Amino acid sequence: MKNINRIVVAIVSLFLGACSNSLLETPAPNISDKSFFTSDQAAYDILVGAYEPLTRYNYTQIHEWMIGDIVSDDAEKGGEGHGDWAECQDLKNFRANPENSILVSRWREPYVGINRANKLIEGIQDNENISAEVQTRYIAEAKFLRAWYHFHLLKVFGGIPIVNKVLQPSEFFGGRNTEQEVYAQIEQDLKDAASGLPSKEELADSEMGRATKGAAEAFLVKMYVFQEKWSEAASLSQNFIDNYKWYDLEANYEDVFTSKAENGVESIFEIQHLGITGDTNWGDDNSGSVTAIYQGSRQLYNAKGEIENGWGWGFNLPTQNLYDEYEDGDVRRGATLIDDGDVLWAGTADEETICTQHVNSIGYAQKVYHNKKYYIPASERIDMSNSSNNWRAIRFADLLLWNAEANAHLGGDWKYGVNRVRQRAGLTATTTSDALTAVYHERRVELAMEGHRYWDLVRTGRGNLMEGYSESKRYLPIPQSEMGLNPSLEQNPY
Repeated sequence: MKNINRIVVAIVSLFLGACSNSLLETPAPNISDKSFFTSDQAAYDILVGAYEPLTRYNYTQIHEWMIGDIVSDDAEKGGEGHGDWAECQDLKNFRANPENSILVSRWREPYVGINRANKLIEGIQDNENISAEVQTRYIAEAKFLRAWYHFHLLKVFGGIPIVNKVLQPSEFFGGRNTEQEVYAQIEQDLKDAASGLPSKEELADSEMGRATKGAAEAFLVKMYVFQEKWSEAASLSQNFIDNYKWYDLEANYEDVFTSKAENGVESIFEIQHLGITGDTNWGDDNSGSVTAIYQGSRQLYNAKGEIENGWGWGFNLPTQNLYDEYEDGDVRRGATLIDDGDVLWAGTADEETICTQHVNSIGYAQKVYHNKKYYIPASERIDMSNSSNNWRAIRFADLLLWNAEANAHLGGDWKYGVNRVRQRAGLTATTTSDALTAVYHERRVELAMEGHRYWDLVRTGRGNLMEGYSESKRYLPIPQSEMGLNPSLEQNPY
């Protein structure tokens, strides 16, 4: 699906709202749905627009790890120090306020995607200008995306306004739906999507990364897990494991996060990025990723052992606490954490020797590391924020561990999923007798630094492992700007 990001169609920006903040403030021209949705190609152009918010700098690119990793016990913020992106440090210290700009974009960007998905659904449904095959597939993709965006709002803010149609101005001021209502909407969208989407094995190479039946069903398993619907989660995940044989674990754990494994056998859904030369400025609104440069090392050792500037900005630093969670012999530790003096890509033109002296001198009580999973070689780095490495959103290992967690609650075979990921990591079968303890450990070390830890802690009632956390801080403050625009919203008791 990297090809879907290549299409920059002017009409998408005009019809649905452009990508840059300045253009988003420009009033949209008066183009009716009837005059626009006149062909399958027009429908595809809008489908591209519905996917586009997934790739935005101030949404998935930084927010998944900024909240999922940094706010948890897996990582420290990093950068130049505590004052570098202080709003992120506020999140880490559980002292965020409604003026936090990270939360503003976290609220707004998903609703852009929801609006685009709704525009597509209403524009092509029962439209004689759009082929039946395109209607079925594109509406299914739009419902998958609508579910995705709603969940990413829900997990941060709790109950939020459901928007499942194109709103009229009189409908802009609806109040918050309950969490149960939002989950119900998401579940229905995912069930509808699964029935109309192709399987991954049916995709052409140029379509890789677009939503599939497997992605919809795996995402639905995740929704069951978050709601503690253990029977549903166990049944659906087991069906997935038994019948979708085109998904598997990569043989080599470290390969999962390299370019050669993008959209590979372990990938259920990943967010696509393109390496396109931009204007050399960070955040220049191209289709590339800033994740790599954010998490890259600020310092390197040269051939003489002298410290020199690195390419990265040194954010999202794995903690000693995370390091200590790994068992001896677990290959995942070396594939996840970079220590001072580690040599990457030895013997190649990309060889680098990492220096962590700076990040270990900016005020952390314990040693910190760099995240290797999103650290890319120099040959793949393009103009600051335009790197091409994809974000792994759902992978098969995650599905195996959801299955294990559900079975742990039901008294079923939880060891299958746990031991399958352990075997790939070079470990023997677990000797832990407590099922949930074993599952929680494997989730942490298998999925470390992929944006999952914070959500795993709070949904399982283990938020107390994070300093400063309390149950009143489970959900983050709704932006004050949104509260001012919509008086029907009620603030979270943060």
